[in-house]
Parts: sequence; structure tokens; C-alpha cells
Amino acid sequence: MTETTKTKKWITSDTFLTFEEADAKRNELKNKYEAVKIKRGQKGGEVFRVKCWNPPPPQNKKSNRKSQKNVNKKIRNRQE
Repeated sequence: MTETTKTKKWITSDTFLTFEEADAKRNELKNKYEAVKIKRGQKGGEVFRVKCWNPPPPQNKKSNRKSQKNVNKKIRNRQE
């Protein structure tokens, strides 16, 4: 069996020049998002990006196929 892994799609919220500013923004966003992190990057690590992630909403996999069949049967029975 092979399992496929889904990667998280992180959203870049803001970019800051100091860690303290980025940390303040991260603490602000902790209540809104499930996961918030600070990434160093660009220009030799002098830029700090605040990244946010929320899990995707659950998908309804329920099919209306069965109910459609019942509706079609009722329609046919009335016509006969």
C-alpha cells in the first residue's frame, strides 16, 4: 500500500526586518490560525516572514446518487 501525503499550504502573512516585530505579529495571529511560524529568509537571514496555516474544511463525500434513483422511480411509477 502506498500512502499519499498532503502538504500544508502556508500563507505568508507579513514580512519584517526584526524578529521582535515578527514575534509580536505571530502572537497576534495565534488565536486566528491553528499554526503560526516565523521563517528566516532572503538577504542572509535578515528578513523574517510570518507564515499561517489552517486545516482545510472537511469535504462532504456523501453522494446524492441514491436519493436521485428514488426520485426517478417515484416519477416513473406515477406516469404508469
